[in-house]
Parts: sequence; C-alpha cells; structure tokens
Amino acid sequence: MLKQNGVPLYVQLEEIFAGRIMTGEWIVDQTIPNELALCKEFDVSRGPVRQALDQLVRRGMLRRKQGRGTTVLPPKIENQLSDFYSFTTLIERNHMRPGKRLLAFDTMYADRHAMKHLALSATAEVYKLRRLRLADDEPLVVETVFIPAEICPELTAEEVASNSLYRLLRDRYKVKLVLSRQFFEPTVANEFEAHILEIEKNAPVLLIENVAYSTSNKPVVFSKAIMRGDRVRYGVELKAPFEPG
Repeated sequence: MLKQNGVPLYVQLEEIFAGRIMTGEWIVDQTIPNELALCKEFDVSRGPVRQALDQLVRRGMLRRKQGRGTTVLPPKIENQLSDFYSFTTLIERNHMRPGKRLLAFDTMYADRHAMKHLALSATAEVYKLRRLRLADDEPLVVETVFIPAEICPELTAEEVASNSLYRLLRDRYKVKLVLSRQFFEPTVANEFEAHILEIEKNAPVLLIENVAYSTSNKPVVFSKAIMRGDRVRYGVELKAPFEPG
C-alpha cells in the first residue's frame, strides 16, 4: 500500500488516515487502532505512524486523550468570510448548540485600543466583557468585548450571561448593526488561553479583531477573539472576472 516514491512514509500514512476519517471508515468519537496495530498493518516502524498521527492531531482531525487512546474529532466548524461575524449564528448554522460562560464584566474608562476602534474620548466609559464561547459544551473561543456605556447604559452581567449580545443590542437597546470589519491573524495560545480553551500552550489559534458598526457608520462593538485553530476553518468564495468574448 505504501510506495517507495520519494514521498516520506509519514506523509503517505497521513493521507491514508485522513481518508479513513473523511470517508467515515473511522467515525466521530471512535478510538482508532493503536500505533502498534497500525505499524503491523502497514509494515512500518513506529516513527512514521506517530508522525502521521501527530499531524492529524495538529489539523484537528484526531485527539489524544489519556486513558482513551486516539479518537476521531467531528468535522471543523465552517464559516464564510463574507458573513457578518456572530458566534451564536455560526454555531447554530453548523447544527451545534452554542453556549457561553461569562468570565468577567467591568465598567471602565476606554483604554487606547478601545478608544481607537470605537472612536471614543479618554473620558468615555465602556463595558469590558470576557467570555468563553462553547459549541456543544466544547470550549472554542475566549473573547474580550468592549461596548460604549452610552449606547446601553443599563447593561448588566446577568443580561450578557444569558443572551446573545448582538440580539440583546438589537432587541432591547434598538442598536441595529449593519457592518462589520474583521481582521484575522494566526498566532499561538498563551498560558491563560491554553488553560481556558483546554489546549496546549503555544497551540495554533486564530486572533480575530472585529469592529461592528450601527447606522451612520458608528462603531459600537469592538471584540478580540482567540479561536482554536484545530476546530474552525474559514472559507471565501471568489468569482472569476468577467472577460468579454
């Protein structure tokens, strides 16, 4: 099955194992054969098998768990870059149950970052929220959000903990969001982020900075999200330019 064609054995094995996952031969939550069994099946040493499995763990297709062996993860959550970013909508669209845990809720003067993105003065007050976002109870995103206090002066921690923030702004405070500017940057998890997201320190994550605007191009929400790189992927649809015949 493996070929001596210049392609490293672990790369060939990675492709074979990935194929078994994508075709459903290895199903979600299944514990796959152990390394020794795979070595015997493919007549190779343990090194290439372990490298191949390591790669699939990094890609978010497999997970190693002490006492359970190596199990198959669900497909990655997908989002299109053309969509307005809403975590709740993203998770619901992928047929999963969104959840959240409020880690902190404070009122403070805007720091320089919030002042810049929300066009605020140094004396303006903002709400600063830190939340853990979950999909089917799996930690996925740790998010820090800034909102000018003037647009929702009675906002409480209880409201934020039990409601979608965007829906709350729309339904209670009559703030209609019409535009979002997003910036994506690959980075690695620091110690706090790794702990709260239940991943390894320095694991790949995606930093998403998002500014949401209401009518009259007024910025009303600035957020910084650290999203697990092994569980989410983004896509974009590109159309070929029209060329007259």
